[in-house]
Amino acid sequence: MMQLQQILTDYQIKKDFKLNNRLVLAPLNIQSSLFDGSVSLNDIVFHQQHAQKVGMDVVGSAYVSPAGNTDYGSISAADDKRVPGLAQLANVIHQSGSKAILQLVHAGRMTNRHITQGHRVVAPSAIKATHGHVDQPNELTEAEISEIIDEFAAATRRAIAAGFDGIELHGANTFLIQQFMSPLSNQREDAFGGSLTKRMKFPIFLVNQVKAVVKQLATKPFIVGYRLSPEEVEAGGLKIKDNLMLAIVLKEIGIDYLSLSLHQYNQLPLTSDKLQGFSIPDIFRQAVGNQLPIMVAGAINSKASLEDAHADLIAVGSKLFVDPYWPDELATGNPHQGAPITGGVPYSNIWPK
Repeated sequence: MMQLQQILTDYQIKKDFKLNNRLVLAPLNIQSSLFDGSVSLNDIVFHQQHAQKVGMDVVGSAYVSPAGNTDYGSISAADDKRVPGLAQLANVIHQSGSKAILQLVHAGRMTNRHITQGHRVVAPSAIKATHGHVDQPNELTEAEISEIIDEFAAATRRAIAAGFDGIELHGANTFLIQQFMSPLSNQREDAFGGSLTKRMKFPIFLVNQVKAVVKQLATKPFIVGYRLSPEEVEAGGLKIKDNLMLAIVLKEIGIDYLSLSLHQYNQLPLTSDKLQGFSIPDIFRQAVGNQLPIMVAGAINSKASLEDAHADLIAVGSKLFVDPYWPDELATGNPHQGAPITGGVPYSNIWPK
């Protein structure tokens, strides 16, 4: 548990990478980009306003290829033509005083051909998801798996070129990286499916490839984070013990922070009777130790919940979405009395759909 003063003062993630505070604007897909995934004026305005009082702004759900688009209005990191717009976005976040992180995602089976603009929907196995407006996916070949890893690497190169301070691999919320980990969506019989060791190959190969790009191209400190959903509650789904093993391996191969995607920041596990008495963040802390920064999110909307969150970094979504100046209120005890946060842009235009 941290006191508010500690949360609102600077924090060193790694050497030469210091944040103004431990608050993070959680990755939000505000779905306000242009039809082709280009950064829009509403994207710029939103992040200009919402990055001012946090140490780190994680720009949500930038897809690495058209086939990986998760929803209409998402930001694209899928080709070099997007770099100038991404550079504008990184620049405005920096001007607001925050570090800029680009979250990279591939939807896998959690999309459809309308969203992908005709590109095939793909997944580890040809198993259709049981929720969402999704299509029957095509099973990826090993060559196609390699191509997707290359697409993440290329998107990382674009993030570096655009001036971002890091990338976050979206291995949560049932998107492609998690699909490789889950027995529900990965029933392959080759090197990428079956045992936990084989199911972990895709995220491990992916992190190693991304880190190689950073080592080769980054000219300033650049971090690589990884977001995961700790478990799947469906019968036969991904268990927390499997993701604990993945987290240990990710720490060993050198991610810079681990972000836990939670509904409630202190929720208890549902897939392990032996761990029922412990919160998920505490369980992961025991697994990875104190050297790997852990970020938590989920229903953090008060001073009490901030101080009760057992994590190094605290990602806030809804509360900062509505009031990006909330940290000032926390620091002073006085409600924010500044100008309207929309800066003249209709707020309905930047509200998630």
